[in-house]
Amino acid sequence: MALSGSRRSDALLVGATITLAVVLYPGALLRGEAFFERDLHLDWYPRVAALGRSLGAGSWPLWDLSIGFGRPQLADPSAQVLYPAAWLAAALPWSVAYTVYVLLHLLIGALGTGHLAARLGADRRGALAAGALWVLSGPVQSALNLWHHFAGAAWMAWVVLAFDRLALHPSRRSVLALAAVVAAQVLAGSADACAMSLALGAAAAALRVLARPKGRRAAGPVLAGSGVALALAAALSSLQWWPTLEAVAASSRRDLDEEVRTAWSVPLAGLGRLVAPLDPARVPFEPGRWEKLYERPAPPFLFSAYLGLPALGLAAAALLPGPHRRRALVLAGAGAVAIAFSMGPHGPVYGPLTVILPFLRVFRYPSKALLVASLMVALLAGLGVRALSRPLAARRGRILVAATLAGLSLASLVVTKLYWAPGSFPWPSLAGLLAAFPLVLPARSVRPALAAIAVVVLAVADLLAAHRDLNATAPVGLVLEPPPVVGLVRRDDGRRLYVYDYHTLPGTAERLLGRSEPYWLAGAAPSVDRRVLACAAQRQFLVPPSAGFFGLESSYDLDTRGLHRRDLNDLDFFLRLTEGTPLHARLLRMGAVANVLALHRRGLEDLELAHVVPSLIGDPILVFRVPGACPRAWLVGRTRVAAGEASFRALADPSFDPAEEAILASGPRLAGPLGFRGEVTWGERRPDRARLAATAEEPAVLVLADAWDPGWRARVDGASVPVLRANIAFLGVALPAGHHTVELVYRPAEVSRALALSAVGLLAVAGLALTGRRRPRQ
Repeated sequence: MALSGSRRSDALLVGATITLAVVLYPGALLRGEAFFERDLHLDWYPRVAALGRSLGAGSWPLWDLSIGFGRPQLADPSAQVLYPAAWLAAALPWSVAYTVYVLLHLLIGALGTGHLAARLGADRRGALAAGALWVLSGPVQSALNLWHHFAGAAWMAWVVLAFDRLALHPSRRSVLALAAVVAAQVLAGSADACAMSLALGAAAAALRVLARPKGRRAAGPVLAGSGVALALAAALSSLQWWPTLEAVAASSRRDLDEEVRTAWSVPLAGLGRLVAPLDPARVPFEPGRWEKLYERPAPPFLFSAYLGLPALGLAAAALLPGPHRRRALVLAGAGAVAIAFSMGPHGPVYGPLTVILPFLRVFRYPSKALLVASLMVALLAGLGVRALSRPLAARRGRILVAATLAGLSLASLVVTKLYWAPGSFPWPSLAGLLAAFPLVLPARSVRPALAAIAVVVLAVADLLAAHRDLNATAPVGLVLEPPPVVGLVRRDDGRRLYVYDYHTLPGTAERLLGRSEPYWLAGAAPSVDRRVLACAAQRQFLVPPSAGFFGLESSYDLDTRGLHRRDLNDLDFFLRLTEGTPLHARLLRMGAVANVLALHRRGLEDLELAHVVPSLIGDPILVFRVPGACPRAWLVGRTRVAAGEASFRALADPSFDPAEEAILASGPRLAGPLGFRGEVTWGERRPDRARLAATAEEPAVLVLADAWDPGWRARVDGASVPVLRANIAFLGVALPAGHHTVELVYRPAEVSRALALSAVGLLAVAGLALTGRRRPRQ
C-alpha cells in the first residue's frame, strides 16, 4: 500500500535521522560501545541502576539509598522515574540502554521539528532539512550527555506545534494532544525545557489568534481550550511536579546565588561559537582563552554552540520577501532573544527578565537557552529552502543571502584563527563560501531548487564534520565492570562509603592536588582519546555519585542538583570545614562511614590507611578505614535537644559522642547512664522501607544513618510514632525500655495526593476521548 505524502515525509525523516546517527555515533551503533561522557557515567547509569534495584526489591521508586545518605527518588525530576523512556532503558541490556534512549529522542525531536516547519509553511524538502539540521546542531548534540535536558529539548517542537494546532482549530482532539505532549515533557524531567516550550507555545498561539480576521472573538475558545489542556497536563504529570515542588521548597534551590544560577552563561566572545565549532577538543587549553569563550577555565555546559554557516544562510533566506516572511521574522526574533538570554549577566535580557519574572531564578545555567536558538534556526532553514526554491525569487534577494554567508564566513575565519590550534584549516569558512556560490549563479545556469538543495547538503555536511567526534563512546566494560577498589570497600553490614569530591567546589583540586583538573591524564598518548582515559580514571576512583552504580551506599555527597534538604546540605559542608580536626573523624563515625577514598592525606591524619591502589592519573587511590564507625542503626540512651546553629555547636562539643548520645531537633530529653546497653538487629532493608528489632534496658532513641525526610513514617510494635530528626539530618525513633519491632516506610503525603490527582486527570482524558468518539455522524 502506498504511503500518503505526510507519512512518506515522516519515513524519509526517520531514515535520514537514523543515517545521521550512524555517521555521528559509529561506536555506539556499529561497534556496540557505550556513551559515557560527563553526567552519563557519573549520574545517569547510577540512577537507572537505582531504579532497577527499587523495582527488583518490590519497592515503590520513591527513595534512593545509594547517594548522600539517601535522597528522594521520585521527587528528583532528572531521575525520570515516571518517564517511559527511562523504564525502557532500565529494561534493556546496559550495553544498548542509552544508545536506544538517544536514538529515540533524536527521532522524536526530528519529527516534531519537521512537522512544525511544515505547519509554518515549509515544503517537504524544507521540513526534512529542518528536522535534520535540528538533530545536527551544536546545542542539541551537546545536550546528549545531559539526558533530561536532551529529552526535554526533543519534545519542544511538539509542544509548540500542539499550541499552534489548538489556536488554529480549538477542538477536543487538539486539547488532548496539547495535554499529552506537555505532560510527556514534564515527565522527561527538564524544568528549563518545559518553561521555554510553554513560553514559545503561548507566543505561537497568541500570534496565530491575532493573525485571524476575528482574532478577539476567536481568543475565547483558544484560551479556554489552552486552559483545559494545561490543567489536564498538570493533573497527568502531578505525580512528578508535586513532589518536586515540595523538595525544592525545602532545599536551597529556590534561593540560588546569582553566581551559581548564572554560571555557564555565554560571554560576548563566546558568541563566536555560534559561527565556529569552538568545542573544548578544538580549542587548546589556556585559562584566559577558555574564560573568554566559556566564561570559566573549564569545559562549557554545552560543548558546542555551533549552528552551522550554511544553515544560518538558509535561515537568512527565510527573511526574504515572500508569503511567510512575517513568520520568519517572528522566529528570528525568538532566536535572538534566546541567544541574548543565554548570555546571562553578559547580555541585556537576563537581568530584566529575572526581575519581571522572579521564578526564573530557580533555573540554572542560561546557556540552555541556546536549545531554543537551535530550534529557531532549524525552522528558519526549513522556510529558507522554500524561499530559495521559488523560480521567481528575486536575484537581489539571493545575492543578499550570499553576501550574508560571505560575512558570516569572514567572522568564522577570524574566530577560528583566534581560538583554534595554530595551523588548523578553517573549513567552516570554506563551507560558508561554497554555500554562497550556487546562490550567485544565474537562474539559467542552475535551477533555484537545485541551488537550495546544494545549500542543504552543504549544511548537513558542515554540521556532521563539526560534531562527528563531539560525543565520545567507549567499550561497554569501561562503564559496567567494577574497578578493583569496589571489592575493597564493599560491605554487608550497611556501613557507608565517603568518596572525596575534588571537582564540585572550585579550588579544591588546586589546593589539595596542585592541579585544576583532578582526573585528567597529563601524559596520555596522542593516539588514545583522552576523554576515555579520563572516564576510566574517574571510574577507578568512584567519583561521586558513580559508586551507586555498583550498589555502594555513599555519604556526605555534595549537592550537584540543588535538591538536598537544607539541614543535610549544611552538614555536608560542615564536614569539609572540619578537616584536620578531631571533629572530622567524629562526623564520619556518626555517619556510619566505614571507608574513605581520597587522593591526598592532608586533613585525614585521624584515619587509618588500609590500602593503596594504583591509578591512571598517577596519584594512588588511598583507601582509609574510619576507626570506631557507628553501625547503620544503633541505640543511644542520652539526648540533647537543639536546632539551627545550636545543633552544630552541640555537634562540635568535645563531650559529644555519637555512639552514646544524639542531638534531636525536637523530642525527648534522655539522660541515661553512660554505660547504656542496647541491641539492634535488621529484619528487612529495602529502598523505601526498613524493619528492625531493638532491645533497650532504658528509654532510648534508635538512630539510623539515613537522611531524614518528612516523608518517612514509623511504627513501633504496630503503633504510629513520630520520626525524629537526629544529629542534624538523620532518622531517629524514640523507644521505651524493652524489646520492640520498628518499621520505617517512606510515603510522602504529597505522593498520595498527586496520585489521586493523576487518577482524576486520566479519567478526565479518557472521558473526553470517549465522548469525542461517540459523537453522532453527520
